[in-house]
Amino acid sequence: MKRICLIDFNMCIRGGVEQVTAALVNELCKVYDVHLISLCGGDKLSYRIDKRATVHTFLPQELRLREMQRKIVPQLKKYFVQNNISVAIIQGNYAGFIVSPLRFFTKTKLVFCDHGALMNQWNQKDIVFIRWISSLLCHKVVTLTEQSKKDYIKKFHLSKKKVKCIYNWIDLEAPHSTVYNSESKRIISAGRFGKEKGFDLLVKAFTFVAPKHPNWSLDIFGDGEMMPVVKEMVQENGLENQVNLMGMKSDLAERYGDYAFYVLPSHREGMPLVLLEAKANKLPIVSFDIMTGPREIIQDKVSGLLVPPEDVKKLGEAMCQLIENIELRVSMSEHSQDNLNEFSKDEILKKWTTLIEESV
Repeated sequence: MKRICLIDFNMCIRGGVEQVTAALVNELCKVYDVHLISLCGGDKLSYRIDKRATVHTFLPQELRLREMQRKIVPQLKKYFVQNNISVAIIQGNYAGFIVSPLRFFTKTKLVFCDHGALMNQWNQKDIVFIRWISSLLCHKVVTLTEQSKKDYIKKFHLSKKKVKCIYNWIDLEAPHSTVYNSESKRIISAGRFGKEKGFDLLVKAFTFVAPKHPNWSLDIFGDGEMMPVVKEMVQENGLENQVNLMGMKSDLAERYGDYAFYVLPSHREGMPLVLLEAKANKLPIVSFDIMTGPREIIQDKVSGLLVPPEDVKKLGEAMCQLIENIELRVSMSEHSQDNLNEFSKDEILKKWTTLIEESV
């Protein structure tokens, strides 16, 4: 049985990259001898890991990237040799920067996975450099969207054979709604409260909605550094009775059936899992038409509405359009799963196993 490993920067935090990494580890355990490496963060992992996987952490806490690189690369080289690791799947930019120099010191094939989008941060030269060096040194590059794949090939002059697009999957075996609740007057959004997620923009957009539709409410799930800012905005705009900051909920996937539609107000995304979860639960979606992600998930005016990025008035108008047209909501719900097979677990796992076998 081939031995592979997945490497994440810190598996002790809760985030999209860590969630995807844990899910991939748990599925690949059925086919390979899988090792999971957390470069820092200790032993209290935030997601359940299959007992068949070997878990190892190198550093108890985060350090400067170059210091982590200096400390970890010699240890990781030794780890690869001792455990006969054939392929290492490196999750995210920071892990890519730290681990990619191993190209010069090991026979293990390195696969760099970008969980964001290259052009979303093109003006951030440090992040561009990290992505460039990781994509240059690693044997393969995996992007979350076809658009990001094209950008990597064009901007970094990479071979088309080197870059693969593999979507995140949605597990249709997990609890999800089979019937759309057309009578609901509740709107849902969810994610980490970081600046890039745009929950401040969502509150601004909802100021256009609230006066017209006082019997509708907006529930935002998640937590993070922007929570106090968003909470203050809710209070300043007198929206306490209609906007609810729900915090983190472990059973979020089971709650989608209570809602009329989903809203994504992000400034940037890779391949947002929340949109796939919304689709699986038959929800119409309203989203900013940002550079990557939503357009490959949502069929505009068929399963949802795409509006110009950061245009809070247009976002508010799109929400009002769905609120005021129950027939449109029902129609979009009926089409929500039209392209869901592209994101099925079986389909995505086939692409991962093909990539691994090609890399060995």
